Amino acid sequence: MKLLYFIFFTIFIQFHSLFFYSTSKAKSGPALAVLSRISGEIKAGPKNKLSNGFNGKMLWRKNYVKTEKNSSTTIFFRDGSEVRLFGESNLKIGVKKSQSKRWVRYRILLINGSFWGNFARHKNPVEISGKGLRMLVSNASIRFTKEDNRYNIAANSGIVKVFNNISSVKLFSGKRLYNVQNKDFLPQKISSIPNQLKLWIEPKNPFLPKEKSLVLNLFLQVVRSGTEIKINRPGPIYLRSNYYNLIIPNSMRLNTEGNAKISIEVKPPHPNDRTFEGSVIFQTLMDKNSYDDVSDGSLKVKFRLPEFN
Repeated sequence: MKLLYFIFFTIFIQFHSLFFYSTSKAKSGPALAVLSRISGEIKAGPKNKLSNGFNGKMLWRKNYVKTEKNSSTTIFFRDGSEVRLFGESNLKIGVKKSQSKRWVRYRILLINGSFWGNFARHKNPVEISGKGLRMLVSNASIRFTKEDNRYNIAANSGIVKVFNNISSVKLFSGKRLYNVQNKDFLPQKISSIPNQLKLWIEPKNPFLPKEKSLVLNLFLQVVRSGTEIKINRPGPIYLRSNYYNLIIPNSMRLNTEGNAKISIEVKPPHPNDRTFEGSVIFQTLMDKNSYDDVSDGSLKVKFRLPEFN
């Protein structure tokens, strides 16, 4: 999955360099990230020069990304990390370098609002902060919300190190810190994420032809974590995958009963693709703030492929 994001980012970097080289010379170093999958109105850029965001807009050190009430955007970072910024949110991106310049650490400051993030594995983890609270994240997926001086942190996968003014804690997959403040003793605030997205497909044993597309039905249901108890939790859905040749609906929502059926067109791999072995990962998350109580859904699908002589 990280390879696809790296290729995506590299293409944008090269395109931008060809046509906007003179302006990029004025920036402080190379671009750190790029905007994608924008919904609604987005503003991005230096603090005092915010402009309309668009798919492919490059982001540099000390740039801000700001979303309106019913808008959202994905931010792809150079290292393969991915952030989905929800509505009414504002964050700042940056980097921290060692004095010897032997390592670089990405930094994200959430000023207000909420985001979901999937962060790549690195020796130097991404540093995420709000006023008085700090996280170190590597090879992990989280949701982070800041409202006034209270925070929600949910670890969907991996391990997240969290620090505030008086304590620190390791947050493991499936756990969260809910409504915490700067001076709370964090180990006493850990609880389980109460709900999760459950995924399944039809047909259950899909065959992907060599020259034809396959329509795959992906089903979703919010359930109580660790059980089959259905939860009535409607809301918008964001779908991501490690496979490049999918046609996904632009808008996806859970109904009032907390479930949905999504039809996905799966196209065969490109003829020159010799690496695809039939395994595709689908990951879904609630695409809005106020869903810190619902953990991501993930499903690995193994497609049967034609036999080649």
